[in-house]
Amino acid sequence: MADRKWTFFFLWLACIVGSAAVIPYLYFIGLVPPQVSFVRILTISNLQAAVIYGFVCVLSYFLLPKTDLEPFQYKPLLKRVIYPAIFWGTIVGLTIFFIEKSLFLNSQLSNIHPPFWAGLLASLYGAINEEILLRLFLLTFVYWALAKALKLNRKTLLWIATLTVALIFGLGHLPAALKLGNPTFLEIGRVLLLNGLAGTVFGWLYWSKGLWTAMGAHFVVDILIHAFLTLIK
Repeated sequence: MADRKWTFFFLWLACIVGSAAVIPYLYFIGLVPPQVSFVRILTISNLQAAVIYGFVCVLSYFLLPKTDLEPFQYKPLLKRVIYPAIFWGTIVGLTIFFIEKSLFLNSQLSNIHPPFWAGLLASLYGAINEEILLRLFLLTFVYWALAKALKLNRKTLLWIATLTVALIFGLGHLPAALKLGNPTFLEIGRVLLLNGLAGTVFGWLYWSKGLWTAMGAHFVVDILIHAFLTLIK
Protein backbone atom coordinates (compact mmCIF):
# COMPACT_ATOMS: atom_id res chain seq x y z
CA MET A 1 0.00 0.00 0.00
CA ALA A 2 2.84 2.38 0.86
CA ASP A 3 4.53 1.64 -2.47
CA ARG A 4 1.31 2.42 -4.32
CA LYS A 5 1.04 5.77 -2.54
CA TRP A 6 4.53 6.68 -3.74
CA THR A 7 3.63 5.57 -7.27
CA PHE A 8 0.67 7.94 -7.35
CA PHE A 9 2.73 10.73 -5.80
CA PHE A 10 5.33 10.48 -8.56
CA LEU A 11 2.59 10.27 -11.20
CA TRP A 12 1.21 13.54 -9.81
CA LEU A 13 4.62 15.19 -10.05
CA ALA A 14 5.05 13.83 -13.58
CA CYS A 15 1.75 15.43 -14.59
CA ILE A 16 3.02 18.83 -13.45
CA VAL A 17 6.15 18.33 -15.55
CA GLY A 18 4.06 17.23 -18.54
CA SER A 19 1.82 20.28 -18.27
CA ALA A 20 4.87 22.54 -18.38
CA ALA A 21 6.44 20.63 -21.26
CA VAL A 22 3.52 21.25 -23.63
CA ILE A 23 3.60 25.06 -23.29
CA PRO A 24 6.13 25.77 -26.10
CA TYR A 25 4.03 23.65 -28.46
CA LEU A 26 0.92 25.66 -27.56
CA TYR A 27 2.78 28.88 -28.33
CA PHE A 28 3.88 27.67 -31.74
CA ILE A 29 0.41 26.48 -32.82
CA GLY A 30 -1.16 29.72 -31.63
CA LEU A 31 -3.25 28.51 -28.70
CA VAL A 32 -1.33 30.83 -26.35
CA PRO A 33 -1.16 34.51 -27.40
CA PRO A 34 2.49 35.53 -27.95
CA GLN A 35 2.05 38.63 -25.77
CA VAL A 36 1.35 36.47 -22.71
CA SER A 37 4.61 35.84 -20.86
CA PHE A 38 6.00 32.33 -20.56
CA VAL A 39 6.46 32.74 -16.80
CA ARG A 40 2.79 33.60 -16.34
CA ILE A 41 1.60 30.67 -18.43
CA LEU A 42 4.02 28.33 -16.66
CA THR A 43 2.81 29.46 -13.23
CA ILE A 44 -0.86 29.09 -14.15
CA SER A 45 -0.23 25.72 -15.83
CA ASN A 46 1.64 24.32 -12.83
CA LEU A 47 -1.04 25.43 -10.39
CA GLN A 48 -3.84 24.00 -12.51
CA ALA A 49 -1.97 20.74 -13.02
CA ALA A 50 -1.24 20.42 -9.30
CA VAL A 51 -4.93 20.75 -8.45
CA ILE A 52 -6.52 18.85 -11.33
CA TYR A 53 -4.10 15.94 -11.48
CA GLY A 54 -3.84 15.78 -7.72
CA PHE A 55 -7.59 15.20 -7.69
CA VAL A 56 -7.33 12.67 -10.54
CA CYS A 57 -4.57 10.73 -8.81
CA VAL A 58 -6.43 10.63 -5.49
CA LEU A 59 -9.60 9.37 -7.17
CA SER A 60 -7.64 6.77 -9.12
CA TYR A 61 -5.86 5.64 -5.96
CA PHE A 62 -9.14 4.78 -4.25
CA LEU A 63 -10.94 3.53 -7.36
CA LEU A 64 -8.34 1.10 -8.68
CA PRO A 65 -8.61 -1.46 -5.81
CA LYS A 66 -12.34 -1.75 -6.52
CA THR A 67 -11.51 -3.33 -9.89
CA ASP A 68 -9.46 -6.31 -11.03
CA LEU A 69 -7.10 -4.10 -13.05
CA GLU A 70 -3.37 -4.20 -12.29
CA PRO A 71 -1.87 -1.37 -14.33
CA PHE A 72 1.45 -1.02 -12.54
CA GLN A 73 2.94 -4.36 -13.52
CA TYR A 74 6.17 -4.10 -15.48
CA LYS A 75 7.96 -7.46 -15.25
CA PRO A 76 9.43 -8.75 -17.47
CA LEU A 77 10.31 -5.20 -18.51
CA LEU A 78 11.34 -5.86 -22.10
CA LYS A 79 8.51 -8.21 -22.97
CA ARG A 80 5.73 -6.42 -21.08
CA VAL A 81 6.64 -2.75 -21.50
CA ILE A 82 9.44 -1.78 -23.86
CA TYR A 83 8.91 -4.09 -26.86
CA PRO A 84 5.10 -3.69 -27.08
CA ALA A 85 5.32 0.07 -26.48
CA ILE A 86 7.80 0.52 -29.32
CA PHE A 87 6.00 -1.91 -31.63
CA TRP A 88 2.45 -0.64 -31.17
CA GLY A 89 3.54 2.98 -30.92
CA THR A 90 5.34 2.69 -34.25
CA ILE A 91 2.41 0.89 -35.89
CA VAL A 92 -0.11 3.49 -34.69
CA GLY A 93 2.16 6.43 -35.51
CA LEU A 94 2.82 5.24 -39.06
CA THR A 95 -0.85 4.36 -39.57
CA ILE A 96 -1.92 7.85 -38.52
CA PHE A 97 0.73 9.37 -40.78
CA PHE A 98 -0.41 7.42 -43.85
CA ILE A 99 -4.10 8.08 -43.15
CA GLU A 100 -3.31 11.80 -42.96
CA LYS A 101 -1.37 11.66 -46.24
CA SER A 102 -4.21 9.84 -48.01
CA LEU A 103 -7.60 10.74 -46.53
CA PHE A 104 -6.79 14.10 -44.96
CA LEU A 105 -4.24 15.58 -47.33
CA ASN A 106 -6.26 18.81 -47.61
CA SER A 107 -6.79 19.21 -43.87
CA GLN A 108 -5.58 22.48 -42.38
CA LEU A 109 -4.61 20.66 -39.20
CA SER A 110 -2.31 18.29 -41.10
CA ASN A 111 -0.23 21.25 -42.23
CA ILE A 112 0.55 22.73 -38.80
CA HIS A 113 4.14 21.85 -37.94
CA PRO A 114 5.77 23.29 -34.80
CA PRO A 115 9.55 22.85 -34.43
CA PHE A 116 10.96 19.42 -33.73
CA TRP A 117 11.98 20.28 -30.17
CA ALA A 118 8.53 21.64 -29.28
CA GLY A 119 6.90 18.46 -30.59
CA LEU A 120 9.36 16.41 -28.59
CA LEU A 121 8.46 18.21 -25.37
CA ALA A 122 4.72 18.03 -26.12
CA SER A 123 5.04 14.26 -26.42
CA LEU A 124 5.65 14.13 -22.67
CA TYR A 125 2.23 15.67 -22.04
CA GLY A 126 0.46 13.10 -24.18
CA ALA A 127 2.29 10.14 -22.69
CA ILE A 128 1.96 11.26 -19.08
CA ASN A 129 -1.02 13.54 -18.56
CA GLU A 130 -3.41 12.08 -21.11
CA GLU A 131 -2.71 8.48 -20.13
CA ILE A 132 -3.14 9.19 -16.41
CA LEU A 133 -6.35 11.13 -16.99
CA LEU A 134 -7.93 8.97 -19.68
CA ARG A 135 -6.66 5.48 -19.00
CA LEU A 136 -5.65 5.28 -15.32
CA PHE A 137 -8.65 7.30 -14.18
CA LEU A 138 -11.39 7.45 -16.80
CA LEU A 139 -11.10 3.97 -18.33
CA THR A 140 -10.83 2.47 -14.87
CA PHE A 141 -13.90 4.40 -13.77
CA VAL A 142 -15.98 3.48 -16.85
CA TYR A 143 -14.99 -0.18 -16.50
CA TRP A 144 -15.90 -0.17 -12.80
CA ALA A 145 -19.25 1.54 -13.49
CA LEU A 146 -20.10 -0.86 -16.33
CA ALA A 147 -19.23 -3.86 -14.16
CA LYS A 148 -21.66 -2.56 -11.56
CA ALA A 149 -24.44 -1.94 -14.08
CA LEU A 150 -24.10 -4.76 -16.61
CA LYS A 151 -23.81 -8.53 -16.27
CA LEU A 152 -21.31 -9.05 -19.06
CA ASN A 153 -18.01 -10.89 -19.22
CA ARG A 154 -14.79 -9.07 -18.39
CA LYS A 155 -13.43 -8.73 -21.94
CA THR A 156 -16.70 -7.29 -23.23
CA LEU A 157 -16.79 -4.72 -20.43
CA LEU A 158 -13.16 -3.80 -21.03
CA TRP A 159 -13.71 -3.27 -24.75
CA ILE A 160 -16.83 -1.18 -24.18
CA ALA A 161 -14.88 0.95 -21.71
CA THR A 162 -11.93 1.18 -24.09
CA LEU A 163 -14.02 2.32 -27.06
CA THR A 164 -16.02 4.74 -24.92
CA VAL A 165 -12.88 6.41 -23.59
CA ALA A 166 -11.29 6.41 -27.08
CA LEU A 167 -14.31 8.38 -28.32
CA ILE A 168 -13.97 10.78 -25.39
CA PHE A 169 -10.25 11.05 -26.21
CA GLY A 170 -11.16 12.15 -29.74
CA LEU A 171 -13.85 14.55 -28.58
CA GLY A 172 -11.44 16.07 -26.08
CA HIS A 173 -9.14 17.13 -28.92
CA LEU A 174 -11.91 18.90 -30.84
CA PRO A 175 -11.99 22.28 -29.03
CA ALA A 176 -8.28 22.96 -29.59
CA ALA A 177 -8.35 21.54 -33.12
CA LEU A 178 -11.29 23.67 -34.19
CA LYS A 179 -9.54 26.80 -32.97
CA LEU A 180 -6.83 26.05 -35.51
CA GLY A 181 -8.99 25.01 -38.46
CA ASN A 182 -12.46 25.44 -39.90
CA PRO A 183 -15.17 23.32 -38.21
CA THR A 184 -15.77 21.19 -41.31
CA PHE A 185 -16.74 17.53 -41.45
CA LEU A 186 -13.25 16.82 -42.79
CA GLU A 187 -11.50 18.35 -39.77
CA ILE A 188 -13.92 16.86 -37.25
CA GLY A 189 -13.66 13.43 -38.88
CA ARG A 190 -9.88 13.65 -38.86
CA VAL A 191 -9.70 14.45 -35.14
CA LEU A 192 -12.18 11.75 -34.13
CA LEU A 193 -10.75 9.02 -36.38
CA LEU A 194 -7.06 9.52 -35.68
CA ASN A 195 -7.39 10.09 -31.95
CA GLY A 196 -10.02 7.37 -31.63
CA LEU A 197 -7.70 4.88 -33.33
CA ALA A 198 -4.79 5.78 -31.06
CA GLY A 199 -7.01 5.84 -27.96
CA THR A 200 -8.32 2.36 -28.69
CA VAL A 201 -4.81 0.91 -28.87
CA PHE A 202 -3.68 2.78 -25.75
CA GLY A 203 -6.73 1.54 -23.85
CA TRP A 204 -6.13 -2.05 -24.89
CA LEU A 205 -2.47 -1.79 -23.86
CA TYR A 206 -3.51 -0.28 -20.53
CA TRP A 207 -5.60 -3.23 -19.40
CA SER A 208 -3.64 -5.97 -21.17
CA LYS A 209 -0.06 -4.85 -20.45
CA GLY A 210 -0.26 -1.97 -17.99
CA LEU A 211 -0.09 1.80 -17.66
CA TRP A 212 3.65 1.99 -18.40
CA THR A 213 3.15 0.24 -21.74
CA ALA A 214 0.29 2.55 -22.70
CA MET A 215 2.37 5.58 -21.72
CA GLY A 216 5.35 4.29 -23.68
CA ALA A 217 3.28 3.63 -26.80
CA HIS A 218 1.65 7.06 -26.55
CA PHE A 219 5.09 8.65 -26.28
CA VAL A 220 6.31 6.80 -29.38
CA VAL A 221 3.22 7.83 -31.36
CA ASP A 222 3.57 11.48 -30.37
CA ILE A 223 7.30 11.47 -31.09
CA LEU A 224 6.59 10.18 -34.59
CA ILE A 225 3.65 12.48 -35.30
CA HIS A 226 4.79 15.69 -33.60
CA ALA A 227 8.52 15.40 -34.06
CA PHE A 228 10.17 13.02 -36.54
CA LEU A 229 7.46 12.81 -39.21
CA THR A 230 7.15 16.61 -39.31
CA LEU A 231 10.64 16.61 -40.83
CA ILE A 232 9.41 14.81 -43.96
CA LYS A 233 6.02 16.51 -44.40
